[in-house]
Amino acid sequence: MEKYRRVLKCIEKKHAKSLSNRYGLICKQMQYGDEDAALYIAKKNWTNRFDMDRETTVGIFFCAWVSPELLEDDNFAYNIHSLKLRELPGYNLASREFANNFRTNVESRVVSWPNIRMDYGPLTLLEGRDLCEIDTFDKKVENRISDFVEIHEEID
Repeated sequence: MEKYRRVLKCIEKKHAKSLSNRYGLICKQMQYGDEDAALYIAKKNWTNRFDMDRETTVGIFFCAWVSPELLEDDNFAYNIHSLKLRELPGYNLASREFANNFRTNVESRVVSWPNIRMDYGPLTLLEGRDLCEIDTFDKKVENRISDFVEIHEEID
């Protein structure tokens, strides 16, 4: 897992400044749980995900991650989560309504994403999996970041 964490940290260092300057997006490699390695992207006003002192996660964020279970199938995963939107300060969002509107607005633009699904409840707006080989992992994650940037304005 450590080599995947290093790759995600390099991606963060490579893209964080430009994503922040161009789009106001925070890009941060963080560990979720003991074994997983994840890269998160969101606007500060969308989520408390980057607050390490939070009791629970609220808001909307993109994530690409690997775990031992995913690697057993030679996969990494990516998704956009939408958690406890009614608790998101400054917004008055109904989770299911937001999810349906978001999916309708992005459906034609995400259809080509690897193994994409949007048939989840309102907590997972979309999720996909892709082959995870260490020598191509960085490029694949960067492609998913680019794809997310193309649709991120639909969240606003």
